Amino acid sequence: MTALVDPILGIGANPADEADLRIRKRTAVGTLLAVCLVSVAYVLVGLANRPALLLLACLHILAQLVNLAIFSRTRRLEPMVAVLVLLGLAAVFSGVLTLGGLATSGGNMVWALLMPIGAVLVIGPRAGLRTYIGVAVVVIASALLTPLIPPDQALSEPANVGVMAINLLAAAAVALAVVRYIDGQRLAARRQSDALLLNVLPGAIADRLKGGERVIADHYESASVLFADIVNFTPFAEALAPQEIVAVLNDLFTDFDRLAERFGLEKIKTIGDAYMAVAGVPIPRSDHAQAALDMALAMHARMGEQPTLARWHLQIRIGIASGQLVAGVIGERKFSYDLWGDTVNIAARMEQSGVAGCVQVSDQTHADLGASYPFQRRDGVEVKGKGSMSTWLLDPAALGDS
Repeated sequence: MTALVDPILGIGANPADEADLRIRKRTAVGTLLAVCLVSVAYVLVGLANRPALLLLACLHILAQLVNLAIFSRTRRLEPMVAVLVLLGLAAVFSGVLTLGGLATSGGNMVWALLMPIGAVLVIGPRAGLRTYIGVAVVVIASALLTPLIPPDQALSEPANVGVMAINLLAAAAVALAVVRYIDGQRLAARRQSDALLLNVLPGAIADRLKGGERVIADHYESASVLFADIVNFTPFAEALAPQEIVAVLNDLFTDFDRLAERFGLEKIKTIGDAYMAVAGVPIPRSDHAQAALDMALAMHARMGEQPTLARWHLQIRIGIASGQLVAGVIGERKFSYDLWGDTVNIAARMEQSGVAGCVQVSDQTHADLGASYPFQRRDGVEVKGKGSMSTWLLDPAALGDS
């Protein structure tokens, strides 16, 4: 059924259409076809010795199909909807004239009630107001002309009840289908938007933004920041095609993202071949230093499992620092969750002054980890902005020997 309906609803679609416009076009086409289907019922009523009704119903169907054919070529939504509404109002008015007046064609008038709502959903508020004015003109004209219409024009009571039932059920079905379709598409778009937001922001932060917070800046007493960088990546990148470089980095960083999820770290960003993550933010945890080190060791292991990087004997250099920091969201249209503070700067320097294939950590991180790992003390490490510092170096290969 979907394979059959989708191409029909896609009449008038343009590959360049935005998602919202595509939804509104499909809604308009579906409404037009539903109106034509209901008009078939009037054709059947007209066959029962109602030649005027029969003629008008056939003309209405033909005009709507011509409107659809034109729309398939122009792909312009507003003119198509305008004609759809005008033909609908004409059909309602002609129904009043051929069914004995306003009082005896109440079922026909149900469609007039739906038109302004449909115009708002498909085009916008101004179209809804214009459509309402058109409906008002038709209703007033129908009320004024009703005394001039011969009473024998009215349908028999059984036929009138039948037509009323058809109109009510059909109008309710069309209204339900339109609202459900638009609401379903809206929810799908919202889920997609939420998924995209979660790709750039932590879940807890995304929830706060959706909840109305506009300034998000939090202070954390203790967290661990991890910086990683591929050593000698520039010569490696110069030897490969751009597509290969992107594919290698995408594969590696995707695995790093999985490791971050596994160990409970929050990825902050990537910059070229560098990767930044944090443990203990935005959800505080007492074992943040351990979590950061666990991820660092897993990242080193992953480097050897990546075929292209292993073939070139590339290694990763990782730095970790622990302490206070501030985390928050910057930007209004393109959100970014970032970290600030001395801890962040020291973590970056731990990576920059580190050793390929090893993990270098600050004094505070080493103290948080305790004596469980065979760290080697490094004295006199020059750290930009901090001067000479003592750091601690861990060779993952040494863990197999301990």
